[in-house]
Amino acid sequence: MPFTALHPELGRLDSTLPSLGHGLEWGQIHKVHPRVPLTCPDCSWGLHPKVSRYGVRFFCHDRERPESCELLNESWEHHMLKLEMAGAIRAAGWFAALEVPAEDGAWRADVMASSADGSRRMAWEAQLSQITVDDIADRTDRYADEGIRVCWVHPGARPPRWISAVPAVRVRAPKEREQPWMVDDGLAGFVYRSGRWEFREETLERFVRWALEGQLVPAEVLRRYRRVYRVVDGEQRQFKRDQWWTSKRSIADQDKHEAMRQQQEAARAEREARQQEQEEAAERRRKEL
Repeated sequence: MPFTALHPELGRLDSTLPSLGHGLEWGQIHKVHPRVPLTCPDCSWGLHPKVSRYGVRFFCHDRERPESCELLNESWEHHMLKLEMAGAIRAAGWFAALEVPAEDGAWRADVMASSADGSRRMAWEAQLSQITVDDIADRTDRYADEGIRVCWVHPGARPPRWISAVPAVRVRAPKEREQPWMVDDGLAGFVYRSGRWEFREETLERFVRWALEGQLVPAEVLRRYRRVYRVVDGEQRQFKRDQWWTSKRSIADQDKHEAMRQQQEAARAEREARQQEQEEAAERRRKEL
């Protein structure tokens, strides 16, 4: 169920855009005779336009479609998350293109965000299926090699193993249609007074805007601060995080707290050394007497 299709003359069509990206009305391709020969960007199989019962426009593979097509095998939840991310990107004033492949086939972004001037790009990946930490890190590196930032988005009930291995968040789908999607994990702030990270929740739309504009960045968690606590189902649980999406202020607060802690440890070590010297001197005097 892709949102994009290849037109024989116009090229790539995007069903999530009002004009399909080419000044073309939906009625010009939907239920028309003769049929417009559209094909899948991934497997080149024939596609035809459809509209879901919720009014979502998309393209459907023709019969006897190849089972190996990646776009065909994506779930409905995967597609809905891609729509939410694209909507949030456009609300932030950026251009969003769905199902964008690399020229050499090294990657295919679920949603590619591009700044208005075209100087910045950021891939948004809806990752529902299981994947190893090494594989997702490798895919992240492929984007980095081309200067593209990336955020992996997981809608599962539990945090995946790779939640802090790459720039990633876990989101919570709304129970009611009018409610927003929420970032439930992967976003945090550092509290200097307590010297620890704390989970933060925010709407997906705001998170996307802040990440695009650089107000939130992926940051490494120092070893001492990797344990974090959270109440889940009325019970306080402990988690371990090596990386967060956070503000630059929180990064500075973590570094400031670590410098303060090291100074305190150095001062304590110095006091203990002086105390030991005094005790040894006293012991020598007792022996001399």
